Amino acid sequence: MKIVQTEKWVVAIQYEETKMAFALNGYRCQSEECYNFVKASAGIEPIVLTFAEKLGIDLSKPSQLNSHRLDGNMVMYTGQYHIIGEIVEGELNGWDTVVGEHCFSLTDEFTHIPPMMPEPIIEISFEVVLPWVLDDVKTV
Repeated sequence: MKIVQTEKWVVAIQYEETKMAFALNGYRCQSEECYNFVKASAGIEPIVLTFAEKLGIDLSKPSQLNSHRLDGNMVMYTGQYHIIGEIVEGELNGWDTVVGEHCFSLTDEFTHIPPMMPEPIIEISFEVVLPWVLDDVKTV
């Protein structure tokens, strides 16, 4: 286990196993909003990339992704990532960690866990507003 302190959390992560699970997770949703999420996420601030890397998260592969188009050219995304490990310290169910434009929280819904992730599991929910960057629907 790798102990990681990030913002207000301390977690014990099976880092290599988590990275492997994300690498093996070939699933991506097939919606236009999902393609936009992946493409728009390519321009995310370095601070968010560093946060995700500490936890072994591939930001382009959320376990669950929901979207809501806002006025103008923006989309609000919510969803979850799952990592293999245990919470050592941190509050559940509060948008308590803001990194760049992302809000992250430790939650306990545990839906849509990828099958290649053995227990113990940590669920990290997120919320972010990203621009619409697609001209048309294309695979990424």
